[in-house]
Amino acid sequence: MKQDDVITLYKKTEGHQDSHGSWVPGTNEPLKDIYCDVQPYSQELLLKQYGYNIEVNKRIFIDHIDDDIKIGTTLSCINQQGVTENYEVKAIPWNKGHMEVVCLGV
Repeated sequence: MKQDDVITLYKKTEGHQDSHGSWVPGTNEPLKDIYCDVQPYSQELLLKQYGYNIEVNKRIFIDHIDDDIKIGTTLSCINQQGVTENYEVKAIPWNKGHMEVVCLGV
């Protein structure tokens, strides 16, 4: 499997109240980098291949199962033009031994 791209996996920290009683929302903290293959994708292909009808625009192939990647997880990668792109995981179609993660740009 081609692994030319690197995505950074973020974990959302819990929010808390500050010393003044105001709510401070959690932030996305970098957890780890993962080598993968990022490809364009569409809602129409997702519906045709897996039966999910949700808005998506990228599919990420990872050559192993990673339990830290869940629906709602934030991923970040730098595209070929050097621009950082952020994605939210929308679906993880089942596959044996590797992951296909379907995302939407945020």
